[in-house]
Amino acid sequence: MQGLNSIKIFLGIIALVVIVYILKTLQAIFIPLTFAVFLSFLFQPLNRFLCKKKIPVGISILLMVIIILVLFTLMGTVVYTSVSSFVTDFPKYEAQITDMFQKFITKFEIPVEKVTDYLKNEVNWLQLADRFSLSKIISGTMGTFIDFLIKLLLTVAFMIFIVLERTKLIKRVEKVLTEDEAKHSTNIVEKIEQSVKTYIVNKTFISLATGLISMLFIAILGIDFVVISGLLIFILNYIPNFGSIVASAFPIIICFIQYGISWQLIAISITLVSTQMIMGNFVEPKVMGTGLKLSPLFVLIALIFWFWVWGPVGMILAVPITSAINLIIKEIPSLKIVSAFISSE
Repeated sequence: MQGLNSIKIFLGIIALVVIVYILKTLQAIFIPLTFAVFLSFLFQPLNRFLCKKKIPVGISILLMVIIILVLFTLMGTVVYTSVSSFVTDFPKYEAQITDMFQKFITKFEIPVEKVTDYLKNEVNWLQLADRFSLSKIISGTMGTFIDFLIKLLLTVAFMIFIVLERTKLIKRVEKVLTEDEAKHSTNIVEKIEQSVKTYIVNKTFISLATGLISMLFIAILGIDFVVISGLLIFILNYIPNFGSIVASAFPIIICFIQYGISWQLIAISITLVSTQMIMGNFVEPKVMGTGLKLSPLFVLIALIFWFWVWGPVGMILAVPITSAINLIIKEIPSLKIVSAFISSE
């Protein structure tokens, strides 16, 4: 019996490694699929309402697709306009950065044209700074628009099939399970749906509020790139712990380049950090409640793991995915010890 348990654990580890490998290798498919599942959760209340009104499924799906495309079109327009404005206006800051860099190397008497490092390689500092020009890097990322459009269409296609198959799948499951088992499975799915839906909706409103408040402070202090700063804060705020820090760093750096060490730099640093602390430590716990019930340590581990698997998108999806996995694990008696590590209760 003990040997059988060891074999089960060994096979479970192998299966887990294979699953992770597949998720990492086929991320171009699984990322849109995951977004599609979450979108189907978000649109489920609307879908139920339309079904009660006896609206045909085709019209319901068309309405959901229109809503998604309109939202992404608006968001894409804002992103494109903000990035284009940033790329256009940033060269004047590059001149300031070069000037600050020259003052730095002059103050510390570092040779400007050629410097020999510890490997005896010649380094031209000005050429190196130009090579890592931020505006050129951002301009290059604009070429990913087509890839984003393909993933968006793939996500919408997955969502359509999920919505169409949902009712049929429930009926097929009910045929092979007993009434109690079918009811139990439905309850698990509903818990996952409710947990993910609550997290995404509340997190969106909190991130939006944080971005708008931050934009207000940035505009009042006369710091450039207000819209793109607010957009970064809104998007990166979905990443727990690290996202808000990274997002707040951008307007602070712009302020430093624009005004140097000044009262504006101190003011924007204090206001942005205070906003993030208030929203993250007071408002968010009140709004979110204890619905997710995930250990802060395991959230950090999940962020690192999903970043390794799916990159920055994985960090955004880490919390809802981990919450869903935890709800499933809780219902498996042999894995309750694992749930104890994941949960905060």
